[in-house]
Amino acid sequence: MKAQFVSEAVWTKRPMGAQRFHISKPLEFYSAKLDRTFTVPIGFETDFASIPWFLQSIVQVNGPHIPAAVVHDYLCDHKSELGITQKQADAVFLEAMRFLDVRFTQRKIMYRAVRFYQSIKGLFS
Repeated sequence: MKAQFVSEAVWTKRPMGAQRFHISKPLEFYSAKLDRTFTVPIGFETDFASIPWFLQSIVQVNGPHIPAAVVHDYLCDHKSELGITQKQADAVFLEAMRFLDVRFTQRKIMYRAVRFYQSIKGLFS
């Protein structure tokens, strides 16, 4: 079976505060790479993709990658209880963007950005 979203993303903007959104319908993604379905539950809070201002002329803040970003946020927040590594979460992000037909250059930039962030994250914590 190929990677696919089993359900569509539905979210609502959180009242007040930062650009945060609540998932209002479970979002399911089947990862062929991990042969597993991941379900983002109702109520999960996300900021979609955190794209630095200097990359926003190259990578859209809002776009076809949003469901992949939601799944990625969930996997990053819950990777230990899901039994996956950060590298696997990032690979699922790339796989989901490929399924969503995100432009090749955009998905590669976004994937490399999350991998780079994870490689330096420990240096600043």
